[in-house]
Amino acid sequence: MADLHFLTAVQLSEKIKSKKISCLEMLDLFLSRIEKFNPSLNAIIYLDKEAARERAKEADEALAKGESWGALHGVPMTVKENFNIAGQPSTWGVPDLKK
Repeated sequence: MADLHFLTAVQLSEKIKSKKISCLEMLDLFLSRIEKFNPSLNAIIYLDKEAARERAKEADEALAKGESWGALHGVPMTVKENFNIAGQPSTWGVPDLKK
């Protein structure tokens, strides 16, 4: 499953829907890539791993009940940090605002 990071969001969604991988397993794959590459890329400013894992577990539980949250159910994503999101810092690309 190491090549999952090259798939499109739709292809990732199909892997989840067909139960070839769980939402939590997919999240953990991408979290490991963030840990590996983000120190040199600095692409992810704020990362709440525990909240992401909790949400992935909820997504897996919903799938087990036959529920669907939409086309990208369980596919990990990030939100550009220049949008205000409750409980998360927004720096708008200014390092001093990260504090």
